Amino acid sequence: MQFVLILLIVLSLGGYLLAKRRAFHTKSTNRKYLFNTQASIWLSLFVILFAANQFLSGDGLTTLTGKIVCSILIVVGLASFIAGFIRYRKIYPYVVREMEQS
Repeated sequence: MQFVLILLIVLSLGGYLLAKRRAFHTKSTNRKYLFNTQASIWLSLFVILFAANQFLSGDGLTTLTGKIVCSILIVVGLASFIAGFIRYRKIYPYVVREMEQS
């Protein structure tokens, strides 16, 4: 189980870096905003998976304080994921229109 979580953590971090790279090299403001939103989604997924990994198999987080911190990180990550998904759905039609015009 821990190997799968670590693999997903690394993949989400890679997705974040890829989206940030694409946002950096894009000239269009709408596409830049879209790629930054994708990066935000990947980063929130990273936070969720990291906290879940520490919560499930963390050696140093057996105390109540550690479990509370991991729970807060999971909640913050979920809130960020939902906000990023909503922003992505709002900006995507503008990017499609911009791509059709050019």
